[in-house]
Order: sequence, then structure tokens, then C-alpha cells
Amino acid sequence: VGIMAPADAQQRTGDAIACAHHVANVTNNVMRGGVPLGGYRLDTADVVDFIETRNRDVAQRHHPWFAALPPTIERSDLLERVRGIDDVHLVRLVDEYLPFSFSRRHGDPSRPWNQFSIRVTDDENRPIVRYEGNWRDVFQNWEALCASFPEYLTGVITTFVDASTADGYNPYRITRDGIDWEVPDPEDPWSNIGYWGDHQVVYLLRLLEAADRYLPGEIVRRLDERRYTHADVPYRIAPYDQLVVDPKATIRFDHAADARARERVGEVGGDGRLLVDAGGEIILVTLLEKLLITALAKLSNFVPDGGIWMNTQRPEWNDANNALVGEGLSMVTLFHLREYLGHLRNLVTDDAREPAAPVPVSKEVCTWLSSVTDVFDTLVFDPESAEADRQRRSIIDRLGRAASEYRWTIYDHGFSGASEDVNRDAVVHFCNAAIAQLDATIRTSWRPDGLVQSYNLVRMAADGSGAGVEHLPEMLEGQVAALGSPQLTAGQKADLLDALFAGDLYRPDQGSFMLAPARRPPAFLDKNVIPDGDVERNPLVAGLEEAGERSVVRRDADGRYRFSPDLTNRDALLAAIDRLASDESWTLLAETHRRATVDTYERVFEHRSYMGRSRSMYAYEGIGSIYWHMVTKLLLAVQVAASDAAADGSGPDDIGRLTAAYWRIRDGLGFNKSAHDFGAVPIDPYSHTPAHAGAQQPGMTGAVKEELLARQRELGIEIRDGDIVVDSLLLRDGEFLDRSERWDLLGLGGAPASVDLAAGSLGFTVCQVPVVVQATSSEPYVEIDFDDGTTVRHDGDRVGREASAEVFGRSGRIARIRAAVVMPRSTGP
Repeated sequence: VGIMAPADAQQRTGDAIACAHHVANVTNNVMRGGVPLGGYRLDTADVVDFIETRNRDVAQRHHPWFAALPPTIERSDLLERVRGIDDVHLVRLVDEYLPFSFSRRHGDPSRPWNQFSIRVTDDENRPIVRYEGNWRDVFQNWEALCASFPEYLTGVITTFVDASTADGYNPYRITRDGIDWEVPDPEDPWSNIGYWGDHQVVYLLRLLEAADRYLPGEIVRRLDERRYTHADVPYRIAPYDQLVVDPKATIRFDHAADARARERVGEVGGDGRLLVDAGGEIILVTLLEKLLITALAKLSNFVPDGGIWMNTQRPEWNDANNALVGEGLSMVTLFHLREYLGHLRNLVTDDAREPAAPVPVSKEVCTWLSSVTDVFDTLVFDPESAEADRQRRSIIDRLGRAASEYRWTIYDHGFSGASEDVNRDAVVHFCNAAIAQLDATIRTSWRPDGLVQSYNLVRMAADGSGAGVEHLPEMLEGQVAALGSPQLTAGQKADLLDALFAGDLYRPDQGSFMLAPARRPPAFLDKNVIPDGDVERNPLVAGLEEAGERSVVRRDADGRYRFSPDLTNRDALLAAIDRLASDESWTLLAETHRRATVDTYERVFEHRSYMGRSRSMYAYEGIGSIYWHMVTKLLLAVQVAASDAAADGSGPDDIGRLTAAYWRIRDGLGFNKSAHDFGAVPIDPYSHTPAHAGAQQPGMTGAVKEELLARQRELGIEIRDGDIVVDSLLLRDGEFLDRSERWDLLGLGGAPASVDLAAGSLGFTVCQVPVVVQATSSEPYVEIDFDDGTTVRHDGDRVGREASAEVFGRSGRIARIRAAVVMPRSTGP
């Protein structure tokens, strides 16, 4: 309890099961992402140790200055002091210092590549302040953690962008010591390298949005600060023309660059893994440049009417889609990118400083920005046109080559060191031009059943004449991502949810949703069967069988033709045909019917549309499986959609439909079920529920993060523009206590405290400050009890930005907040 309490595990409401489930979620989020045991109070010696680990030169330069500091110091005080020192690297490193403890790499220890430990004390029983996490796991849990420690959002965002590469991607792991990447190992069957897809966009977006809610204006003020870095991951994405030829094998590992980085680490510390100039100095860029590169990397893989091309050897968020790498197009990332561009545009236009000075951006990035903007300004694409495939290929080529030219300029020559001033209007124009084209693709993404496409396939003509798009079956991720699209109205989002409940993704037995439709695969003996018509039209097939040549096809005991079991993929088939063609007796038949044989092979196996676990397995994220993290992503997305609808003044019917859908989704979560129905302890979070068994893998899920964020709004709290707002949009009558109770909790200093809760009230903490909410039939109000015994009362639903900042900063000045809300006539059970 002592560890969890600072992360706002403390709640007392009429829904005891929901409160117990909340504690379980907090516990697992802490074990995944850690917790700052000292809050915002930092151990100076540990700060110095961190800086020495990252950059010994910086630590040595400022050793006397650190020695003069007190043993412990408030984070805000330390940041203020270092800003007065003329050393941008010191400012950067102090901002990146995250004193998170009690965290480890991944939820699933059964996976052979996950080697981690939870270490909280050393051999001398001293606390260990350390984190280590898979990149795509740790940031999602830090997002939820920052709801309790919002002032760390700036440090988390700095760590995020400083760990991304100059070509717009991210490393595999993040640790206190710095970044880490995968290295090819021919002896390890699990060894692989590549860049994940959508995590960069949506994780960064959610962190930026949270910063705007809790710390409005803070990110805007940082846009022109040149103190952000690039990770020097030694991966080299193939030049565009090579990438198109084999989009599944697109990244080369640069062993020489890897060796240079490791040598630098030995010399200076973790900063040795950052990109340096010709003189060995760490390259520093502005935050705006980092945000632009993230957008440009994804937009350079935009496929009109299809999505974002997944061509960096890793899947999207959902591991079930591993097989789509290379030819897969993600509408999931496109929806998130649409949100991201809108937010980036808002950041730039929200800069109210006058005069609005332009922001310096590296010359090479400016060239890339100009090229991509020009494509979006001038592209011509009509999905209904007979020329659509040709138009699409032209756009893909132009975008791909622009990114390729940028990448290989910095791979081969590095950054020149020159920069150009980019004004706000240019960034807004870029965002608007890209948004217009993404919106056009969103409009064509609707399926006849009322859902949206999640993933598609791109088919590139070998002669470069065109590029077609093929649709894949519906998946849950796309629906979740679409709910965040600013382009959709509240009514359209409600319609999408109605279609989701009526569709094949819904599992009535669990009242929840599968990742993909539970379509039964063909029986084993019905696989790899060449249709009779294809045999009749292809003399090569019959001729090979008649001659007893079995390298390509074989005929089974039932007379059915099958491809040889040695042909593991298309390349293996082509190699077998090449061998036949080298034999004079087969040359003519092999050359004449090569294409027809390959086309038959592709139709029989459908390798292009194979989606991995969701098509072939019955566990994990397999056939019929509910993956609870995606369900809770859906839950939170619907909550945000309902909140946005209420804030935008949407009609009450649409708001009502969204809130009803929210509770229907929430009621399908495990903690609302019996142990018999859930197949596990209901209050605990679980990874997935396959069709043939109960819930599997307790605690090993990112679902805890989504539920933590959703729970706050369920109890009547929304953070808006730096202010704590109390309302009843998603507050239900059943949360209010039916009798008076004493609520025992831990206060900000860790000392025991208690609050008397009257019947008809509820209690929870925000940044460890107790908040008591009760219903009223008159006007809403907020009362703030200060530590000096004074009380301030506000009419309305807002705590006020000044008082809210005290809460977020955990200053201790506010002892308690009491609020009264007007409940709607019917708020559910």
C-alpha cells in the first residue's frame, strides 16, 4: 500500500468491486512502469549518479556545483537552478532524470527475449532507483503514472523524443542507462531487428495531450529550444527503389556504426548512443524538429485509399499482425496520425508569444518537409478513376523517394550543421495539406457493415506502373483508432459503436470484443490444394506429375494436386521453377507457365493476407480471443468521445448513445463477472481470454493503463486546460456510499490520515490529495481546504488553475477538496 498509494490507488465508493479492481490495476501499472518513491523530492546523489552514467564529461564539469546542493531537492527547484547554467546538456539530462523505481521490461516472462528483474534494493539494502522497459511498453505505463505525477510529463516527453532516431523511428528498449537496440544473432532463432509502427505516433500524442491538460503552454514554450537529441540506432533502411523490390527485408544492420556507438559509450557513458557530428559532438535540435520528423516518417509511407505502409520489419501494436509486415497498410496508424497532425498544428498556433519568431530546423529536415508538403499540395488521386492505381503509385514513389533521399543523406554524410528558420505558417500549411489527404482516405475507409478498415494490403506492379489496394477483414484496432478521429461527428462515432456491437467482432458469451472475427480455418487436409481448373489450364503441373518430377507439385492418394512441402514461400517456388527452366526438357513449359504457377500458389496460400495469430492460433491474440488491452483502449476511446461530444455541445441523443456504449463496454470487463464466467479472479487484470478457456496471464497486460485513466472520469474528474473539473457525465448513482464511513488513507507525507465520508458521498485521491464528491439537487460548488485551516469555496464545477497546480505539484498546501455535483435524472446502477 505504501508503494501504491502515491499512484492514487486510494478510493472509497459504493462500488467496492470497482475500487478493488482499481487497486489491482495500479499495482500492475506500478510493476510495469514504476513509481517515484520520493515523489518530486529528488536525491541529489542519485541525480549525480544518473548524469555520470549518461555523460561523465557533463558530470565532471559540474561536480562542484552539485556538491553545493542540499542532499535532497524538489525537482522544480533543480530545474530552475540548472536553467541558469550555460550548459544545454546539463539542462537536457536533468530534464530526462526520472527517479522511477520498481519497474521492469515486459508483462510476459514466458517469452524468451524478455529478461528482466524487479530490483528495489541493492546488496546493502539501499533503494535502487532504476527502470528498464521495452520501448513500446514503458511509455504507455508512464502515461498512467503521470496522472498522479503530472510534472514528470515533460521529462517523459523529453526521454521519448530524445530516444527517437533522425530518420523518425525508435529503439527497442529504454533504460535508466540510456537506449538499447537489437543486434542480429545468427545463433538465436528469436533474433530480429526492425522498427515498430504506430507506437511512436499514438504514444507521443497521448503524452503531448496529457501535458496540455495538466501543464498548458509548457510544450509550446519548448518548441524552439535546441536541446533535443537523436538516437544513433545502427539500422539503415534500404533506398526506396530497393525497398519496393523486397518490402519485407528493408533494414541493414550497420556493424561499424554499432561499434562506434559502443566505443563512445565506453568513453562518455549512455550518451554515446546518441547521434554525433563529424567532430564527435552530440547533435542538438529543437523540439519542433523532433515532432516534424515523427510526422514526416509516417507521411512518407502514406498510401492513398489504403493507410500507412508497414515496411520496417516490425508489426503494429498488435503482435497478431506480424505477417502483414512489408505489404500491409495500417489505417490504425493513419487515424492516429490524423490526430497527431491536428495536435501539432494546434501547438504551433497556440504559441501566443509576440513576435512569433521562426524555429530553427536542420537544413536536411527542411528539404524533406518541403518535398512532402509539395507532394500533398500537388497530388492528384481519384479512387474511382480508371487511373487510380497509376496515380497512387506516383504518390507513393514521390513520398518514398523524398524520405529515402533524406535518410541516405544523413546515413552517408551526417547532418551538415546548417539550419533554416521555419515559421508557424509553413508548419500549419504542411499539417493542413496532409490532413486533407488523410481525411480523404478516411472517408473511403468505411465498410458496408458500418465499421472501418483496420488493415489493407498494397500490391505494387513490378514494372512500376501502378499500386493497388486490397482490403483485409475487420479488426478491433481500426474501430478504436477511428473513434479518435476529429473528422467524425459524435453521431458517426455512435453509429460505429452500434455496428461494432452488431458485428462479428462481438463475443456475446463475454459481452466483449475479439481482435478479429473468429472465422474457422480450413481443415488441415483441405489446405494446399490446387484447384482443378488451375491444373487443367497449366500444362506444367500435369506434365511434372506425369514425369514424376516432384520439386514443385505432388499428387496425393486422393488424386488432388498440392504444392511440394519444401516450398515455404514464393521465393522458394521461383527458385524451383528456375531449376526446372535450366533443364532443356522443361525450359519451355517452365518459362511459359511461370506466372500462372506463381499466381496459383499465391491464391492457394494467401500469404499476402495472412495475419498471423489471429488467423491460425487459438490462444494469445488468436482465433476467437479477446485481448483485454484493446478492449480497454476501446473503453477509453469511447469515454473521450463522449467527453468531447459534451464539451462541443453535441446533441443529448448522441451524448447519451456514447455514454450508454461506454457502460456496455465496461460491463463486459472481467471484474464485473463471476469467477466462473471470467475463468479467473475477477478483480485482477488479465491479458486475454481465448475462446476455449478462461482468462489467461494475470497482470500481464497494458489494459491497466487504459483503465486507470478511465477510472478518474468515472468518478467525476476531468483535467482540462490546467484545471480540475468536476462533473457527472459518467458518474453513476452506485458509486455513492449508502452509509457513512471512515476512509483511512496515506497522506502526501506518507503519514496515516482519515476522512469521514457521509452517506451519499464518495472519496478518491488526485495526486494523493483527498477529493470528496457528493450529489446535490441545487447548484454545483467546490470547496478547497488548505493546510493552514482556511477554506475557499467556488460556485461551479472548477477547482481553479492555481489550486489545481498546487495539487499537481503535490505541494501539500491543499489538504482536501470537496465538490457537489448535480446528477442527471437517470445515471444507471
